[in-house]
Amino acid sequence: MKAYTVYQPYAYATVAGLKHYETRPRRTSIRGRVAVHAGKAELKRATMGISDNDFWGLMQAVGKKTVLPLGAVVGTVEIVDCVPVEEIMHKLTERERVLGDYSPGRFAWVLQNPVMFDKPIPARGKQGWWNWEGDAE
Repeated sequence: MKAYTVYQPYAYATVAGLKHYETRPRRTSIRGRVAVHAGKAELKRATMGISDNDFWGLMQAVGKKTVLPLGAVVGTVEIVDCVPVEEIMHKLTERERVLGDYSPGRFAWVLQNPVMFDKPIPARGKQGWWNWEGDAE
């Protein structure tokens, strides 16, 4: 199964059904169910350009969860489309805006049918798309 790695709390927000778009600088032609991997490193606010205010807004958006699994596949989601962010900006909620980078020129992978695993499955992630050999049941 194809997989992608993201920082927490974005991985949690995706499989919990709080995040409906994954924003990236490039399009993807991948469609269907993919694994969502939470990277081993924690989100570094300063290096990601996230202010303290934005960070706490992000934590509010994911239900104030403060302990989230790292270095594990946390669930799956279906990618059903990929569109320029400019096409969806008008319909984003405030929470969705906090959970992505909607700068002009980027792309939004349209996500549906998230599944959160009862227990995260430890795995080593990679940059870009990678193949996860685990069991997605």
